[in-house]
Amino acid sequence: MASGSPSVPAGRPVDSDRTGHPSAPGPAGPAGSPALAYPGAPGDRPIDRELRRLLRDGTFAQVLDYALNHRGLSLERVQHHLAAQGVRVSRAALSYWRHGRSRPERAESLRAVRGLEAVLGLPAASLVSRLGPPRPRGRCRKAEPDAIDRRRLWPAHRPLLAAMGALPDDRIRKLDVHEHVLVGEDHRLSSLRTRMVFEASADRVDRCVVLLWAEDSAAAVPSDVKYCRVGRVRADDATGATVCELLLEQRLAAGERSVVEFTSHFPPGPELTFYHHRFTRPIRQYVLQTEFSGRLPVSCVPFRQAGVHAPRHVGAPLWIGPSGTAHLVITDSGPGIVGMSWEWD
Repeated sequence: MASGSPSVPAGRPVDSDRTGHPSAPGPAGPAGSPALAYPGAPGDRPIDRELRRLLRDGTFAQVLDYALNHRGLSLERVQHHLAAQGVRVSRAALSYWRHGRSRPERAESLRAVRGLEAVLGLPAASLVSRLGPPRPRGRCRKAEPDAIDRRRLWPAHRPLLAAMGALPDDRIRKLDVHEHVLVGEDHRLSSLRTRMVFEASADRVDRCVVLLWAEDSAAAVPSDVKYCRVGRVRADDATGATVCELLLEQRLAAGERSVVEFTSHFPPGPELTFYHHRFTRPIRQYVLQTEFSGRLPVSCVPFRQAGVHAPRHVGAPLWIGPSGTAHLVITDSGPGIVGMSWEWD
């Protein structure tokens, strides 16, 4: 074996984390058969302080997400280890559990959770105990909706959405969105820089769709794209709306993630007094930075809306610093509309 490479007992399978470092082999299995090595098997690594805190006070999703990150395991590797135990679970389900979009309740799912405890080196029943009692089902159940149909969030642009055909809303999920809005000295929208982190909810995902709209302005098309390329585009200058397909560099399997970045330059329009983003599904983090060139507005506030026709809930005034930029950071937000508005003197 080459110098500097770790040696591995012959005939013993090993697992590698994403950096390619082999993990230590686990205990021997039944006589005559090799044992599968779990990178997080009990005794492999001590439980750190943060994980102990989460096991005491955290939610099921928080514990699972931290343990996966701490062990450096991809969902594909976890799925492989569980399959070796005779437990079948999809990567999409693991991703949903990890981010709190759903939780295991059926007998087979609970068996998978016990398998996860072994794979991640967690104490027995530590994950199961974080699930709590089963959630109520049926008509009596009242919960925040998991999704809003894109056509309901963009009712004025239904023909444009229909022209694009089937949209992959249920196949890909936004995890993080970071937007930088530049307002020119003339108080008009100058440019929008967007960075999105996606996670596939199904296999063979190779695209995402974005909709841009500027009131009383000609349609804008994303440019300066990174980590993707522009696919089909449908624009309507009469409404100032654009539906654009972004083709990812890599086809994603369920649970895999990707990043896209793009800039949108808008033709001159009316004086800008607000900006918002419409989310069809829950978002882990949304960051909105609005930079004002020249004279600053006299006030700037964040707002939320459950839907287009829902009342606007305004938050505390936002600080505009020496950079002339107002910052809004939202975490673990449900579907709906999030943005900021401002007033000029």
